[in-house]
Amino acid sequence: MSISPPSFGRAGRPRRIDFSDLFLWNIAIELELAGVSMSELIGDRNPAMLALYQDIRRKKKISLERAKAVLPSAIEILGSTWAAEFSKALDGDESKLGNMGSWQSYIYGCAKKGDLWPPKLTPIAQYFVDVEEALREPTKAWIKGDLARCADLLEASPVMALCLLPGATDRLRNAVTVEQITGFRAMVMLELMLTYIAASDAQATVDGLSDKPEFDGLFPNLLAEQLSEPNVLFFDWLAEYSGAGTKLVNLIPQINKPAMDFDIDSARRQLRRWKSGEASPSLDVLDAIFRKLYGDKAKEKGNPRRKDWDLSWFKATATRRINFMMTIIGPLSRLREPVFPFGFETFQDWRANRYGHWYRYWLPLLKPAD
Repeated sequence: MSISPPSFGRAGRPRRIDFSDLFLWNIAIELELAGVSMSELIGDRNPAMLALYQDIRRKKKISLERAKAVLPSAIEILGSTWAAEFSKALDGDESKLGNMGSWQSYIYGCAKKGDLWPPKLTPIAQYFVDVEEALREPTKAWIKGDLARCADLLEASPVMALCLLPGATDRLRNAVTVEQITGFRAMVMLELMLTYIAASDAQATVDGLSDKPEFDGLFPNLLAEQLSEPNVLFFDWLAEYSGAGTKLVNLIPQINKPAMDFDIDSARRQLRRWKSGEASPSLDVLDAIFRKLYGDKAKEKGNPRRKDWDLSWFKATATRRINFMMTIIGPLSRLREPVFPFGFETFQDWRANRYGHWYRYWLPLLKPAD
């Protein structure tokens, strides 16, 4: 079963979705979901690091000597707090990186401030660190082809019990084809992505941006004969919420043109491309749109439009993740033998039920952002 993630408007051949372990998506995909391209991030600043990264993605063998020659300096250039720790680890010395997986390294790197160790994490960040740790042994069992042990380990994990619906591990235990295993993995990945989005929605509520779930309306109705693109739902919401209405198209920046050369037809074509799902606006373009809607100082604390600014960003980032989910739901729904939803009659029932469950789960665990 081939599943290709959305391109987010970036040129290039569609690629298969990579997992970092049994269920978690690759950190490179997480960066793209956050609006960051590794190629754009490191390509111009450190070509050697980009070449190393690309070879790792191609699963080529990387010598320790090459890693030592490239990684520490490249990480330092990127401004990461981990440069010294990478050097220690590569030299075989004791390092804070220790046995950390890719998700824990990424999350700790984002959260690390000063000398505080371990860094203070949000509940959702800690949850994903715990999920990665809980998947360490089940992933080893799966790699060895021992599906029974893999299922037993998953069933015994309190952390995984939160996202493994009834009957899920039975599907794994009884799987006889690669398609069945891949479908099972993809479905649990969807559950994990759903809790990530719901947690962000709950955070928006806790931060006082809304008194109800805001992202629910960004999901297409999966029972409709013709599905609405998540981008359509987002831009329709933005036009209504901001009061721009049909004039929203006039606010689309044309990066390569002076303001005086604004082409309304070109802007309309761009908006149609976004709404069709062929592309998504970059972070820079979204920033420009939101500045035109709410003002250049809207993101500053105390600004009367700060709430509008924050809510728009929350919903824009959630839309990227929902786009990602939709590229997986489509192929799964066409499998000859249904792998999901466990205990639900349709994908729509699963999505609506589990989203509400996760939103309510995270709401009391979160605190307002600093």
